[in-house]
Amino acid sequence: MGKNINRIALAIITVALLLSILWPYEPKLIDWSKTPTYRVLESDEIYFNNTRIVRYRTDESLELTQQGFKTHRSTIALSDTSVPFMNFVIINNWRNDQAYIVAEPSNRRFFRDSMVIIAGAKTFNIDLDHMDFEEHYKLAASLFESSLEFTHPIMIQGGDSLMLYGTQGNEKTNTIVLKDYFRLIGRFQ
Repeated sequence: MGKNINRIALAIITVALLLSILWPYEPKLIDWSKTPTYRVLESDEIYFNNTRIVRYRTDESLELTQQGFKTHRSTIALSDTSVPFMNFVIINNWRNDQAYIVAEPSNRRFFRDSMVIIAGAKTFNIDLDHMDFEEHYKLAASLFESSLEFTHPIMIQGGDSLMLYGTQGNEKTNTIVLKDYFRLIGRFQ
């Protein structure tokens, strides 16, 4: 009897191992074309706060806390203000169970005018001073999709083409922020 149980257990473990090797996990984008609701499920927020939050510096100023907002910035994101680049910031509206993604420039003076961003075959004309949450979301979604296709976004500024994120390391950091955000709102598994 004991040998049969051991054989059955060994067979189940072997089948599970073979399935995990032959059927690898592939990340899935969910409802990309749907209008964003920015809704955060409690389970996704718990996952973010328990496992991903260590990568972020959370701003909880008195004014933001009274309104129900927390701002999460990556702890390893580039912070040099002498060169133009962008970082993404997750804004969590915990009172309404919503989260937003916002493109934050290294220095506002570099982004006063409208600029062109090229990511693969897509081109964006953005004006950070006049963008709402939905436009920030569309930009972030397109940049995240292009990062999954291994294309590097660039920005055109005054005839020069510059890396959108400043450095390759900061590009990887921002891709992680975007991945965490889209997991948080349930659009990426």
